[in-house]
Amino acid sequence: MAHLQIHTTCDDCIEILKHAASLLASESAEEPSMIVFHTSYQIRLAAKVSSSKCHMCALLSVSIPRLLEPLDSKEMLVLIISRAPHDKDPAAVTLCGCEIEALDRQTHYPGSLRIQDAEHGHVCILDSPRTWSPETLNRIRSWMKSCTSSHDNCAKPRIASRLPRRLIDVTPTRLGHVWPTEEIGPEDFNLLSLQELPKVRIISSDSLPPDTPYLTLSHRWGSPPSIRLTKKTLFLLNDDISPHLLSCSDAAVFRHAIHVTRGLGFRYIWIDALCIMQDNGPEKTMDIMQMDEIYSNSMLNISAVEGKIREGLVFDRRPLCTNPCRSTVRVLTTQRDVRLQAYPDKCFLRPSEGPLNKRGWVFQERTLATRIVHFTKDQVFWECSSLEASEVLPQGVPDRPSPNFGKALRIASTSPKRELKSRWYQVVEEYSNTSLTFPNDRLLAVSAVAKQFCSAMRLDPSEYLAGMWKDDLPLSMLWSQSQHPDMSGAEPTTSNATEMKYAPSWSWASVLASITFVEPDSLIATADVLDLQIARISPNVFDGADFCQIRLRGPVCKFGRRIRDGAPWIRVAQHTEFQEFNDFRFQNGNTIIIYWDVSREVVARWLKTLDSNGPAQPTHCLLHITTERSIDGPLERGIVLRRTSARGTYTRIGSFFIPFKTKYPGSELEDAFNGRLDTLSTDDYLALDSGGKYTVDLV
Repeated sequence: MAHLQIHTTCDDCIEILKHAASLLASESAEEPSMIVFHTSYQIRLAAKVSSSKCHMCALLSVSIPRLLEPLDSKEMLVLIISRAPHDKDPAAVTLCGCEIEALDRQTHYPGSLRIQDAEHGHVCILDSPRTWSPETLNRIRSWMKSCTSSHDNCAKPRIASRLPRRLIDVTPTRLGHVWPTEEIGPEDFNLLSLQELPKVRIISSDSLPPDTPYLTLSHRWGSPPSIRLTKKTLFLLNDDISPHLLSCSDAAVFRHAIHVTRGLGFRYIWIDALCIMQDNGPEKTMDIMQMDEIYSNSMLNISAVEGKIREGLVFDRRPLCTNPCRSTVRVLTTQRDVRLQAYPDKCFLRPSEGPLNKRGWVFQERTLATRIVHFTKDQVFWECSSLEASEVLPQGVPDRPSPNFGKALRIASTSPKRELKSRWYQVVEEYSNTSLTFPNDRLLAVSAVAKQFCSAMRLDPSEYLAGMWKDDLPLSMLWSQSQHPDMSGAEPTTSNATEMKYAPSWSWASVLASITFVEPDSLIATADVLDLQIARISPNVFDGADFCQIRLRGPVCKFGRRIRDGAPWIRVAQHTEFQEFNDFRFQNGNTIIIYWDVSREVVARWLKTLDSNGPAQPTHCLLHITTERSIDGPLERGIVLRRTSARGTYTRIGSFFIPFKTKYPGSELEDAFNGRLDTLSTDDYLALDSGGKYTVDLV
């Protein structure tokens, strides 16, 4: 029987609960309640969290992390207790920050705590002290049964053309008598562990039916990996690998994944480190090219979110930070006592949440898998196309819209191509926030996702050009490197230069940084693609390229840049200057917004060494790509180019746009873009047409 450890609810939290009780008791919509979160409140909260004296304080601190972060004297924080105008909807506690000198400028911080009648809702209290137990196993079994039997969105047909080259057979001969059918108890749970039942083998899948069910594992590799399949460890293919897994302290995640596989009633699991010959180049290339099928066809992907090599999937829970808090308060308007429960409404892990989910290869695995069970340090989360849930909220949050990223946004051939393209750029934006041990894996680590999109959009694989789709060019070149949060001044802050070798400069993959794209719906192209050439680095067409060149014809204008009175200015021709900003805040006048590719070493170095007093010599070019039609007026967009030593050949070093309500109309820059003013020398281009458009190559 589930039970709660008794903790006192502090006066601050009782006050919050009373406001929530009044909202819940009201039959009509009421204005939210507000409590100022000042310094003394934060000191009390931190003390009670540290001493574990108040359960609700602990829940508030993990649900709304901003509460324990340093306060800003220029900002006032307010706890808001509100309720949506729907019957039985719980109240919610959120945090809002207001600038003291401009209270209408507000920041709504992430996270919330829900409060509802203790008799309502499907909120569970977790009994087991650890994250792997019969309680957790039976919850996963319940999710799995529901998903495979009743989720229409998840019952997509498996591509049963082939299995992975190898699988791990986790079924010893003695397993038959403890194989679980419904729920499993502690005794049988323990018997399914590798310690109790060894005999695990890596096998070839050649003799298995192509629809054989199997699981997969997403995990963090050791540095260096302590156990993996190589030419030196070929004995792993001939022997029972249990002794090696049991004796290796870094193999905990493999042992636990085998336990999960057995507990769910499956015989096979695929683990990359043990099923791919890591030092066999051709085999590794072919298996990576099959990743889309491997993860899409997996019955369930086990994700070791914490990325702890030695702990694997098993952690001691923090019940105060996970389980709901219950307390009785009196409703002031009715003088009736009500039993309330406060709980985090968290049932979904954001793309970058958890150490493992920040990894580029794991992002691909998560995107492709049909179902995922995420093991975190406090509880297990479930993710499929129909349900996002946790052990505390096993049915998820009813009527909550799907997040911008998740299984609900599938890569399906039945979706319109326009919708798929939008989804692709959303995926790339999320993927660009991840990290890689080897930077040149930037395209390889998302190649299986690209392959699946290519198939869904019914495109020829040859149309994929190092991260870019041929039919989206040149508009897709308008991506920009996301600016650092501290880059609020006129001069951008340069970060450590990081570039990817196997992508052209005009591809988002060429910089290891967060990327944002421009929505193409309202764009009118002013530049044309004349020719494309590519030399790929491997048989995998969704990997990178040694060489990739695009020939464009469009409006080009040469410019110079200098610092004046501490601010950067862009000079065009003889008389036109635009002040440069790195963020759009509805500036007008002579304004241009430039997002420099500061991850490029050449760009970072050039921005740092500009002479504040020197003249703005024309050294770089603006290539106009589109005019964007908006309700406020047209915006001019393009990319910033740097000449190479070859005639008419450039690399991309940034993107720009000119806002509406500026002095662009009638300026020399407009004349240059419209072909009325020539700012280039003959070596700067390959050809010039009668309309004033230049032909140039980009590499």
